[in-house]
Amino acid sequence: METVSVILLVLLIFFSLLHLLGEFLVDNGKEKFMIIRYLTKPFLMPLLLLFYVIGNVNINWLISSAIIGGFVGDIFLMLPDPEKTRKWLRIGLVSFLVGHILYIAAFIYIAGNFAHFVWWSVLLVIPFVIAAVIVHPRLTKHTGKMTIAVTIYIIVIGLMGISTTFLFGYGTIGGILLLYIGAWMFAVSDTINGYVKFVSVFKYERVITMFTYITGQLMIVLGVIFL
Repeated sequence: METVSVILLVLLIFFSLLHLLGEFLVDNGKEKFMIIRYLTKPFLMPLLLLFYVIGNVNINWLISSAIIGGFVGDIFLMLPDPEKTRKWLRIGLVSFLVGHILYIAAFIYIAGNFAHFVWWSVLLVIPFVIAAVIVHPRLTKHTGKMTIAVTIYIIVIGLMGISTTFLFGYGTIGGILLLYIGAWMFAVSDTINGYVKFVSVFKYERVITMFTYITGQLMIVLGVIFL
């Protein structure tokens, strides 16, 4: 790994830890540290994008665009919504949705003609299906007018996870496992975020949501690099 890539990775980890610290302090009632959230979050996905572009010889622009989708979603979910209109939430969801779709397209593109597809990878699809079946009814009974949008989102995030299984047999097992686990982390983050937005807030939810989100995105990028 090149020196610049290492520096970018260290910066990403530093900003991530600082961001998580800010979320932890805010969750403990120290609202004055909210500034840490707003100062660190905008740097997370750009640093990840730079790390991917500089540290990877064969750049997949679908992956790059998916990371940008995450960045746009991050920004809109940060915007205050005192009147509870959820307009920024809707735009943020669309941004993340586009990002997931781009990841799906990227994994299908990498898989190519599926010549290396292995049959047992189908078994790894089952956990994503089960998770979607469990989460959907428990979440959508609280989503009201956004039920259709949330349903589509759940389907797409499930398909994103499933699409990582297409790569088993294609590249290194380490890279594929990073992709698969990263997709799971991303799904956990989205599920918690949806629960908090529509059902109920619980302590340290922001810390858990952001930890799984950042870790998931980083694992996906590392998985693509190490394929």
